[in-house]
Amino acid sequence: MKFSRNISITIICIILGIMLSWQYKSIESNKRVSASQTKNLYDLQKELLEEKKNNENLRARNEELEKQLAQYIDAAGNNKQIEESIKEQLTRARMLAGLVDVQGPGVEIVLDDGEYDYQKVYDIDLLKLVNELRAAEAQAISINGERIVAMTEIRYADPYMVINGRQIFPPYVVKAIADPEKLDYALNMLGGVVEIFRDSFGYKISVTKVDKITIPKVRDDGSVLKYNLLTPL
Repeated sequence: MKFSRNISITIICIILGIMLSWQYKSIESNKRVSASQTKNLYDLQKELLEEKKNNENLRARNEELEKQLAQYIDAAGNNKQIEESIKEQLTRARMLAGLVDVQGPGVEIVLDDGEYDYQKVYDIDLLKLVNELRAAEAQAISINGERIVAMTEIRYADPYMVINGRQIFPPYVVKAIADPEKLDYALNMLGGVVEIFRDSFGYKISVTKVDKITIPKVRDDGSVLKYNLLTPL
């Protein structure tokens, strides 16, 4: 009986030992799984934070690039506008300086000496005519194809005129671009230059309104326009 009881106790102890061993292994296994899960969760959280950070950086960089692109586009547009404005101003300045051929409505005046020797057209007469045309807002003037600009000289040297350094003989064909009606009125008004030249001085003169007049540019070879001594301020 005693031997049988010892065997029973031994068997029970073995079974308990096996059960405890399984339980311990199960606990250790659970711990490892839990630790592994905890580690994986930590890593995932870390990766998620890093990805979020990367996304934030990418978003910020993208916004920066979009801003730069907008600035470049705006700058390119402004540069084009500035370029067009500069070209327009340059063209206008060249027209006013007489450096380009121009055309427009205006009048053509033919002025010639009278029948007698004392009825000669002098430089003062052409200067007076040019002054009257400018007063009537003529935007471009030429005499026998010579563009009249700020530096143009009109000088009498019998039997011809010197204009822009060239000899010009009568008759003098004066072309002016402006409002034809305004020019015609200014020239033919009572006591105006046409009446004075014709009736008082005996000159031959005619004024014709023209829809389109072409006036050539001044020579830009240094003989008319001189500015080597000028310095912009």
